[in-house]
Amino acid sequence: MTANQESPDAEPPIQDAISPVRLHGEACIHCGTTDGPLAPAGHRYTPAGSTQLGWPVVACPEHAHLEAGQ
Repeated sequence: MTANQESPDAEPPIQDAISPVRLHGEACIHCGTTDGPLAPAGHRYTPAGSTQLGWPVVACPEHAHLEAGQ
């Protein structure tokens, strides 16, 4: 197995991967905009082995009524 191959039992890549900018609360979790005031919008979770990492995310005024997982 070469260095860039995954093992056969590795988890598949995350569908609809969210950019690090969105996960770090620097852009709207829904549309990616950095304009306007960004308000807390819950958490988004990504798999990390046998557990999940939680990320506090933000939303722009247009998407503030939506939950992070939508």
